Amino acid sequence: MKLVFKSTNDEGVNMNKHLTVMGVALMLAACGGRSAGEPVPPDTIITGVNYIGASVSDIEKTAELYGSSVDLKAVDQTEITENPLFDKLAGRSGVSAQTQMMRSVNAQVRFMQFANPSSEAQLTKQMDVQGPGIAHVCYQVDEKTQSYQKFLAGGAKHIGDKEMVHLNPKNPVYYAYARDFDGLISEIEHVDVTQLKLPTPPKNTHRIRHVSLATPDIDRMVDFYTAFLNQPGPRRAGEWFTVTSEKIDKVSGLPDSEVEMAWFQIRNLELEIFQYHSHPTEDLDNPRPVDALGYNMIVFDVSDMKAARKRLVDASGTVVSEPAPMDGGQIMFGRDPDGNLLGLQKVAKASVFSAQNFKDNGI
Repeated sequence: MKLVFKSTNDEGVNMNKHLTVMGVALMLAACGGRSAGEPVPPDTIITGVNYIGASVSDIEKTAELYGSSVDLKAVDQTEITENPLFDKLAGRSGVSAQTQMMRSVNAQVRFMQFANPSSEAQLTKQMDVQGPGIAHVCYQVDEKTQSYQKFLAGGAKHIGDKEMVHLNPKNPVYYAYARDFDGLISEIEHVDVTQLKLPTPPKNTHRIRHVSLATPDIDRMVDFYTAFLNQPGPRRAGEWFTVTSEKIDKVSGLPDSEVEMAWFQIRNLELEIFQYHSHPTEDLDNPRPVDALGYNMIVFDVSDMKAARKRLVDASGTVVSEPAPMDGGQIMFGRDPDGNLLGLQKVAKASVFSAQNFKDNGI
């Protein structure tokens, strides 16, 4: 493993200085881990992540795959039709979709099958590992579940090496990236629980670890989410020395990769932001269509819609739609500096859509 010094000259070219550092293994193991040091204070305005949205081609087939492999449970089926908000998001009228909310112990994914995807959506290519956009969802599971093997058996395809990769010999975690039949990327982490030095074993065998944003400008995104989430000083890796390793290449499928990463904890779910300096990510002129196959939104649980809207605008985000009724509550949409679609939703704590109903946040 090695670290590559990241140059700050105008060309942005990495200097050809490679430093072998024993501590890099700890940095790599931190991928998907909780923030080091003091716990993140709870935010009173943005209080969690209600769900990650994803557009799929066959909602029943998708539910079967994620239920059988990573133990997501179906908790709500809803039809979205004659909804001005979704018409606005899609840029046309008459949009309709069947949705299936599927839950883990700490977070959930809302799969959406659009009845009439636009020609633009149908022509949109699948998400690259390096983005740009909502690149993947990470599932962390007990190794005994064999979730990765079940994911492949259910029709998913590995992206890097087929065999899972052990990044850090001191950490009993094995990693792999794989795409489902619609191109959605999942990172699966197998944890050898028997090797964990814990007084008691984890209560749960499956959980969603993080949702990950791939960006062409990590500093811009860190600045935005620092202000939007009110979390100064997020945990980062590769800020001064990009992280590079043949083992990372085996997971990502990208040769000679050089990565920089940052993490924010949003009560029940972690937000990961990363940039591949070695594989340039384009800055999109137009946002990815909401009905294009792939992850399409992150919906935050908010206690005060007006205050959350102000946070979004003050952080240099943009407003897409003002608050309106949906799913038994109110929701508005905006975008971060990369154009990723963010929902700000206020619903009752007991609502199936609320992040407030996860016991102990799944820990």
